[in-house]
Amino acid sequence: MPGPSRLATVGKMHSPIVYGHAISHELERRRVLGNWRAGRVPRRDLCDADFLLRTASSYHGHAADEPCPVCESEQLRHVKWVYGTQLGRRGNTAREDWEIEEIVDAYGEITVHLVEVCPECGWNFLLREMIAYPGERREGRA
Repeated sequence: MPGPSRLATVGKMHSPIVYGHAISHELERRRVLGNWRAGRVPRRDLCDADFLLRTASSYHGHAADEPCPVCESEQLRHVKWVYGTQLGRRGNTAREDWEIEEIVDAYGEITVHLVEVCPECGWNFLLREMIAYPGERREGRA
């Protein structure tokens, strides 16, 4: 059963998102980029983001604090993807923080992937895997 819509939850109690059990892939990112810079990996193997990932980064992503490590575009984005067998059609989709909050309220803990995406060249990399949990209750949005 899907959770409530954003409009239906205005003014209601929500749990803040609490992340735990994070697995960082930063070292692997550095290794991959180092291999590319050394000429051991072709750019096409790094810049393979499909249309859905690029589009999701534009609509659900947030600007990164640094340029793309491949093409140096300032358009680099971070986007969160949610996973969980209990999510049905909501699973394996890009979501914004307020949507993740609603999903966690409705379904309990879920897996969230933070992915770095460059819509310009197609660079993409899984930066972090984490579990989102409901936190303490608080007043809803007005």
